[in-house]
Amino acid sequence: MAKMRFRWGRFFLALVGVSGSILLIDNMRRDMTESNTSSIVVSGDFANGSGEKKSEKHTDGTVNLSNGTQTVTKFEGVQNLGFSELSIPGSKLSSGLLTIINNEHPADKTASGKKVDLLKYKNEYYTLVSESVKLNEDAAEAFNRMMADYHEETGLDDFIVYGTNDTYTGDGSYCPEYFPESATGNTVDLAVSSYGGIIAYDGCDAEGWVIENCDKYGFIVRYPEGKAAKTGHDYCPWHLRYVGEVNAAIMGAKDLCLEEYIDFLKDYSFDKAFSYTYDGVNYEIYTSEAKDDATTARVPVSGKYTISGDNIGTYIITTVKN
Repeated sequence: MAKMRFRWGRFFLALVGVSGSILLIDNMRRDMTESNTSSIVVSGDFANGSGEKKSEKHTDGTVNLSNGTQTVTKFEGVQNLGFSELSIPGSKLSSGLLTIINNEHPADKTASGKKVDLLKYKNEYYTLVSESVKLNEDAAEAFNRMMADYHEETGLDDFIVYGTNDTYTGDGSYCPEYFPESATGNTVDLAVSSYGGIIAYDGCDAEGWVIENCDKYGFIVRYPEGKAAKTGHDYCPWHLRYVGEVNAAIMGAKDLCLEEYIDFLKDYSFDKAFSYTYDGVNYEIYTSEAKDDATTARVPVSGKYTISGDNIGTYIITTVKN
């Protein structure tokens, strides 16, 4: 029988192969661990794995609090992957596009957003009652688009922005009532020019196009027909409110006034969100009950969310679903 020899060369070659395999497996394990924890936020700003801030993404023009100024708690379990907890100060309850504002629940005038001078910002498809009319920028951009499309559909450019946050309601006014929510800078009061004069806007005739289509541009008739029992006010076609396109679309589809919409959303929480698809984008909307000092709400780490208080007792969070 042949005598077996121990070959040292093959032994060392095998040893090197085993060591390399161990190193490769260890590196793969490290990579997987890092990829699983890169989106976890321990505290402070929203950040990605490199420590850089996530860019903000406003999805609907509402107050976006994902700006690094709020406290975010540590990650909580696999079931909440991609979400962290945000502390919302109590002062934000009266901020956002979905606030209920009346004499009982006044507006926070410091949270009205960036206003633009409509004289410089407007297009040629409507006129202004004066040279000092201001409107929040998102609402102004949407109103410009609506007036351009109204002109294209009807051939008319007869609307007058009779007021926004400072509407004249004295003797001879064509918008005889001032609404406290106008302080937000997100309302438009309309009149119509006719044969060189001004007439009140009643929502009829060709001009009724605005009532029928304003939700496509993020506006609602704040006090719609047949909803006085809910809104506390009779039909008022000349008073529009900007709430953002997603909210306006849902309200239009479900025939809800703002008060009804707020009540409808209270049935939805983070664990059972309301899903809605608008313009090819999937949204989830849920609410969080407001606390006196600060409210904790779950929000996406990606920053793709907006928050609005309702000025009564609830925060409404709208997220973009990936």
